[in-house]
Amino acid sequence: MTQVKKAKKGVSTSTIAIITLSILLVAAIAIGVTLAYFTGSANVAGNITLGDPVTISITQGGASVSTLTFDETALPGTVYSQSIGVQSPAQMTDALVRAKLTITNTDGATTTVEATTTADWVKGNDEYYYYNGVLSASSNIDFVTAITVPTTLTNEDANKTYSVNVVVEAIQQANNAANAVWTTAPETWLETYSPVATES
Repeated sequence: MTQVKKAKKGVSTSTIAIITLSILLVAAIAIGVTLAYFTGSANVAGNITLGDPVTISITQGGASVSTLTFDETALPGTVYSQSIGVQSPAQMTDALVRAKLTITNTDGATTTVEATTTADWVKGNDEYYYYNGVLSASSNIDFVTAITVPTTLTNEDANKTYSVNVVVEAIQQANNAANAVWTTAPETWLETYSPVATES
């Protein structure tokens, strides 16, 4: 009778290599996890308090108004002697001011109005007048002393109702805000009232 020899079950070289790599991988993971304990974090918070807002109102004849009043019938070249100014409340951050006047008819056509201002204002090339100074809290500054109806109006404009609009804008003086926002302002005015700090 022929005897069948049973093959010996042995561990191959590739199996040994896989087992070895597995052990090394487990060791590496263990070391990595251990090193991950070297961590740290920090957190800190603080409060900042913002200053007062910039708030203004328009005055006519020294009183704050929401609507301007003009007497008598207007013709091209008519001059209205008007005292129009800017007023600030008791709690307000120092601000720079600019203003412009337009006249708009019922058809929606708009024309720039020539205004007689006090000496504290300079006219830019962007239809705005710029105040040569700083508007502080509880202040009143004069803007317009007279308004002239545009002489460019013709017979086609007769009997139409026109709305005179006074737009006054104010912006905080601090941190070069005017330089950043009012980019069409006169350069000399910006250099005086909103200069950009230069690095020394």
